[in-house]
Amino acid sequence: MTSLWLLDNGLQLFGTSFLLVGLWLTGNRALLGPALATVSEVMLMIVGVWHGVWSLFVIGLALFFVQGRNFLKWRREGVAWW
Repeated sequence: MTSLWLLDNGLQLFGTSFLLVGLWLTGNRALLGPALATVSEVMLMIVGVWHGVWSLFVIGLALFFVQGRNFLKWRREGVAWW
């Protein structure tokens, strides 16, 4: 195993995990949800560029802005982190 293989698979694993947990927490109206989902989108955009899957990059970029907006909006509203 090379370090690039570990980095690639780690980004995919953590990006997907953060996204799923973030979406679950968003459904529970927890501020941590959009925060995790925003971080996961950055990871998945990196994977998209790395593998030349530009649709993953574009979707990740769009959702990065959507989740970031949700985070900022909910934070202003005083939504609890957990």
